[in-house]
Amino acid sequence: MLNLIDSAPNDPLELAEQCLALASAVLKINEASVKESLQFILHEKMEALFQMLYSVSEEGEKPYSRELNR
Repeated sequence: MLNLIDSAPNDPLELAEQCLALASAVLKINEASVKESLQFILHEKMEALFQMLYSVSEEGEKPYSRELNR
């Protein structure tokens, strides 16, 4: 099957926006099974965001600091 969606975010700002959108959806949806699925995806995205931010800070470089302070 042809994969038309790029699921790998390029920067922490994009991941943070995805987390905000998922958190908003979790708060607004009332169906338990959908809410649970979204919470699982949100957890994975947050984990990826923290890993991306902490791996940058451990290297001593902060290439994303400009983007996050916009």
